[in-house]
Amino acid sequence: MKHLYLIFVFLLFTVQAWADKSLTIICSPSEATIYKVGSDKKEINIGTGSAMIKIDKDEPITIVVRLDGYKPFSKTYINSKSVTLPKEDRIVLDTRLVRVNAQPYDAKIYIEGAVQSASTAWVEVRKDATVTVEVKKPGFFTKFKTYHNRQGMDVPPIDEVIALTDRSMFVKTVPSDVQVIVNGKAIGDSNAEVVIPVQTCITVQYVKEGFVTIEKQYCAKDGQPLPPLTENIILKDRLVAVRTTPEDATIKIDGRVMGTGEYKVRIPFGQCVEVIVEKAGFVPSKKNYCNEDGVQPPPVSEHLILAVDEAFTSSVQSDQANINFTIETGRPEEEAWKILSQITMNYFDNIELADRETGYVRTSWNVKNFLNNTIRTRIIVKQADILPLKYTIKLVSEYSGNAKTSVKEDESFTPWDRILNTYKDVISEFQSRLK
Repeated sequence: MKHLYLIFVFLLFTVQAWADKSLTIICSPSEATIYKVGSDKKEINIGTGSAMIKIDKDEPITIVVRLDGYKPFSKTYINSKSVTLPKEDRIVLDTRLVRVNAQPYDAKIYIEGAVQSASTAWVEVRKDATVTVEVKKPGFFTKFKTYHNRQGMDVPPIDEVIALTDRSMFVKTVPSDVQVIVNGKAIGDSNAEVVIPVQTCITVQYVKEGFVTIEKQYCAKDGQPLPPLTENIILKDRLVAVRTTPEDATIKIDGRVMGTGEYKVRIPFGQCVEVIVEKAGFVPSKKNYCNEDGVQPPPVSEHLILAVDEAFTSSVQSDQANINFTIETGRPEEEAWKILSQITMNYFDNIELADRETGYVRTSWNVKNFLNNTIRTRIIVKQADILPLKYTIKLVSEYSGNAKTSVKEDESFTPWDRILNTYKDVISEFQSRLK
């Protein structure tokens, strides 16, 4: 009987202990608030830092621990025979929580590369972890934010607004290796992202050797047109850097003098340009550059070296070339004609036409060929008056600018302000002997 009594007392205490169980919850950080979740799902504040809860038989209790900047922690306690409840439970909040808001409202948030469905997102940063957040929108410069949850690093904020303000555009170029220069600083070749800071304008140059640079301005200011999302740049106009020797040679573009020594020749797409480099005493150089489909493109640069003109070194500049000189003589006509004929024959082997009655003499052309030039010279004599007896004498000097030009190609020759050394004294001889 006594044994039965002891068993009854033991069972009574066991039932009472099971039916009425208290538990102390201690939180870290101590500022965390503990909530009890009611049957209606409402949360009831039961303490900050710590709280004691009473757990009835077979009636589970759910608590939630909350602190701004941390991921909430939820736990359910059950008082049953199969569960051993501690007297004290320590809960540590160690996962940081950042509420990120993106602006503009339709910007996308990416957490570790995964796109979120709204412009507001909760970013969880586990203990000793790092999380990267991106905010993107076409036409805006993407912003990155990295949050750390480890000792010695900045504590993540509770809330953060990531606002996209700077504009952005992607540049595609043809040719593909065009250099993109923003405000004087190179940022890459082709397929480059160009950033336009808010309330500013930038100048972008698209540069490639051998092409005409394209320069554009883009603004991110209120009231001004927005930059395009994508800018397609095609360099078409060519550029040839011409350098000359001698350094002071004249450079002509399509007949117009554009400079000396150095000049960048622009060839618009679909056109050809004629470049002539010249200097007295040198053989001119002529180049044609074309910028057309199906044609060999012009060179990036060209050094044009002028050859010394042997015709120049074999001649003198003279104001007697291609000019009618009138010579008055006191000699009888017969004697004067004889002197004229003698002088003429001294310099020219062939007389094309001679008429004493009219006092007219015209020699054939004497031709002198040089490596890069052809010079033709003749004399024309006309009787200008009888009383007193006068003659006009003209020393005709012409050049073609090319070697081995036929003397019959009149259209290829141009009057020359120089006289070959062979004929430099002919006018003076006429003047002195006909006196």
